Amino acid sequence: MSDETGAKGDIAKVPIILEAASDVGSIDIVLKYDGQVLRAVAVEAGELGKNALIEANTAREGEVIIALADSSGINGDGAVATISFEVIGDVGSTSPLTLETVSVNNVELVEVITTTESGTFSVTEEGAPKSGDASTAIMAITAIIIALFVIKRR
Repeated sequence: MSDETGAKGDIAKVPIILEAASDVGSIDIVLKYDGQVLRAVAVEAGELGKNALIEANTAREGEVIIALADSSGINGDGAVATISFEVIGDVGSTSPLTLETVSVNNVELVEVITTTESGTFSVTEEGAPKSGDASTAIMAITAIIIALFVIKRR
């Protein structure tokens, strides 16, 4: 996981990222967070998990349970799932994003030894850049520069 930010009232999307996945057949995750700062509202498949069957439970405050299965195997790097949180904490508050339990099996149902990295969510002021905004702005600026270059050459 990575460190994420968002303003009170926002819906923040927090990815569960896999690195160097090879024939991953199933993943079970229990994520813990501070229910005074965040409220889990949904879990969706990420780019790597787009063909997987995914079940999630966000009913218990401070906990998200995710079960994911893909009989064809998940390979590569990227988000396997994305958790949407409503930001309910005050500016300056933080929440750990703790991967309390992670169980990964390959397509033959053999357990895969994994390492995990938890993250932190920080509540920022409204209008402050959110996680990912800087890269989006750079991509938008690059697109504008390319468009101006093409127009100028005509």
